[in-house]
Amino acid sequence: MKPIKKVLFVLHIPPPVHGASVMGKYIHDSELVNNSFDARFVNLSASSDLKEIGRLSFKKFWNMLLQLFTVLKLIRSFQPAVCYLTPSSSGIAFYRDYLLVKSIKLTGVKVLLHFHNKAQRDWLDKKYNQHLLKSFFKDVKIILLGKELYAEKVPFINKKDVYFLPNGVPAKESKASIVKTNSITHFLFLSNMIEEKGVYILLQACQIIKEQNLSFKCDFVGQYKDVSEKDFKTKVRSYGLEQEVSSHGPKYGDQKVVFFQNSDVFIFPTFYQQECLPLVLLEAMAYGLPCISTDNGAIPSVITEGETGFCLPQKEVQGLADRMKWMIENPDKRRKMGDAGKKRFDQNFTIDKFEKRLVEIIEKF
Repeated sequence: MKPIKKVLFVLHIPPPVHGASVMGKYIHDSELVNNSFDARFVNLSASSDLKEIGRLSFKKFWNMLLQLFTVLKLIRSFQPAVCYLTPSSSGIAFYRDYLLVKSIKLTGVKVLLHFHNKAQRDWLDKKYNQHLLKSFFKDVKIILLGKELYAEKVPFINKKDVYFLPNGVPAKESKASIVKTNSITHFLFLSNMIEEKGVYILLQACQIIKEQNLSFKCDFVGQYKDVSEKDFKTKVRSYGLEQEVSSHGPKYGDQKVVFFQNSDVFIFPTFYQQECLPLVLLEAMAYGLPCISTDNGAIPSVITEGETGFCLPQKEVQGLADRMKWMIENPDKRRKMGDAGKKRFDQNFTIDKFEKRLVEIIEKF
């Protein structure tokens, strides 16, 4: 019988809640992963709140030293064959991960890096960072969420050392399609209230379609971040959208499910620089919603243009308004789009399929 492979997982686990930490939690709790490998886990999260991400502090520096000590101590005692790590692509966090990865390499353990983010362009342009990246990517293999994300890694790593693995989320129970009683089209935005996630782009599009005398509702669900509740509501009033637009703050669990179930179309007009493959799009597809988003990160590999939704150029307000108008005027076609998206989700983006592919990658690594 082949001995079970020892794997050390160094990953992010909530809090805070973001794409990488959610996926880290799925991996940590996965029966398949834990049954396939002799696994140990180290939590790489240095922040306890979204507002702390990207900020330097003594607490973070101390946590970095503790993490490094913990990982090296585990490698010595556990002697894993592979170290799986979810690093940052740029910024202060990269330097921490650079030190961690270089230290792991010195032990002779194979390193598999799984990226859930992109590098900041101005950071990437600096010569000394490029030098560090070439050293960072030497003698490792990496996982990217989509083929669109390989372009920034091309100068540093050969494609033969790259695996492509999209995220996944839990599948929903197969039930008959929910019969919606909305008399008018309900749009849904669900994400952190960050300007680069397209919050104000969507508001401007809502103003355009209201001026065309189209009836609709648009719900904004998410934790306020650089978009404050006061500023958002001021914008809503200035656009004359008090009757059409509602904001609800963050919702979790069953409260979040209600919004997916009661909506007709999901909208995510993100131009967030580090966007890769947002889990919220997969959730929307799992609930049978057609999606309107942008050509950011690996999103074009999720949305099949014209079949499961629309993928627009970033910051395209008029284009977004036009697609929203189409959704309002074509209810039967948009429902077919949602059904096609649900089918595509079930075939490609469930958490079960993610876990199976991850195990396959690590087994042959």
